[in-house]
Amino acid sequence: MKFLKKILSNNNILSLTGNVIAAGLGFVSFALLARIFTKEDFGNWILFITVYVFIELLRVGFLQTPLVKFCSGVSDSEKEKVIGSAWLFAILITISFVVLSFLLKQVMLYYIKSEEAIYFFNYFWILIIVTLPYNFSSWILQIDMKFNKIIYIRLISQGVFILLLFAELYLHRGKEFIVQSYLISNFTGSLFCLIAGWTGIRSIRLAEWKKVKDLFNFGKFSMGTMVGANLLRSSDTFLIGALLGGEAVAIFNIPLKLFELVEIPLRSFAATALPSFSRLVNSKNLQGLSKKLERSAGMFSIMLFPVVVFCIIFAEYLVILLGGEGYAESANILRIFALHAALMPLDRYSGMALDVLSRPQQNMFKVIVMVCINSLGVFIVIKSFGMLWPVAIVSILTFSAGVIMGLFFLRKDIKIIPSRLFSEGFKEIKSSVKKLKSKLNFSVD
Repeated sequence: MKFLKKILSNNNILSLTGNVIAAGLGFVSFALLARIFTKEDFGNWILFITVYVFIELLRVGFLQTPLVKFCSGVSDSEKEKVIGSAWLFAILITISFVVLSFLLKQVMLYYIKSEEAIYFFNYFWILIIVTLPYNFSSWILQIDMKFNKIIYIRLISQGVFILLLFAELYLHRGKEFIVQSYLISNFTGSLFCLIAGWTGIRSIRLAEWKKVKDLFNFGKFSMGTMVGANLLRSSDTFLIGALLGGEAVAIFNIPLKLFELVEIPLRSFAATALPSFSRLVNSKNLQGLSKKLERSAGMFSIMLFPVVVFCIIFAEYLVILLGGEGYAESANILRIFALHAALMPLDRYSGMALDVLSRPQQNMFKVIVMVCINSLGVFIVIKSFGMLWPVAIVSILTFSAGVIMGLFFLRKDIKIIPSRLFSEGFKEIKSSVKKLKSKLNFSVD
């Protein structure tokens, strides 16, 4: 038991565990929805969630990265002022997004004649409100490196949704019950955070307009970066939906969902690396930042290799397991997605380094260029071939461009040598294993 507790006390392991659990529950809910909905309704649900994630990322971009940057390595009193100011800013953003959601629905009513396609958007404004305490709590817990508590709120929110989906299998209440279940599950997670006192909302009394302005000035660039990163994926969905229809969206999103298997470890360890990167920059240790980046990116390139191989070999089984026999045709899309995974660690960490070096505008520009390359490429291949698998190939070109631009922008402060990634990555793995053995004292008791 002590052996297990020592392992789970590691923040990297906790972050990875939380993302594995979240992804696992996400796969379960995704598979249930694929079986409950018709392909057309499932495609419309995916479009609804895609639009919500896009809007949510505007809020996340304005707040998450600035919060981590301005709260790392400061006094408790200063940290509380930043959190309070962030809450004031978050409320203002949320009000504006609620107004935006009503305008969005009116635009959709004007241009889209199908009531089925816009049904889910009746609940859009409620979702934007009920998810705020849940998301804000996760940002604060990330700053405090309390990843075990993030696991709790994910289990509660996603677990409630899955239970209600199982109920729908027997009740057959229809899509209204499903969207209401999604709202209830997110509200439950937010309510738990409020009761547990993890939201930090009481700090709003210490809010300062100057800090709100600082958060906005930094956040406008990190928001652009996050929105752009989301568009790298959602632009595929939008273009496929517009050019090929809802059924094609459903087929394409089965391997896209499975590709999270590749992203889970990277996203997990990046969450713990961001505060570390910020502390190195605040202490003016740029050489340490360079080495940390090379070791982290190299380690994850090595770690991702077996996951990529697994996705390539068992692609057919994976897509059938998630979506059913009707989605077997999407196996080759998953294989192509897996191939560009080797580019993801260096792209992700170089972007994080630009943010903490107070150059988020360059990171945003990098992502915008990637979005443009991806969108243009997807449009061309769909128009030229009318098939889905060439769309996945465009992602390889897109991430190659991102890596090149990231290294180019970083050269002003730090020099990253790609050829050193694997050697430094192996060193990081050996160092991590050594630290783990030392922590465990080679004992299980």
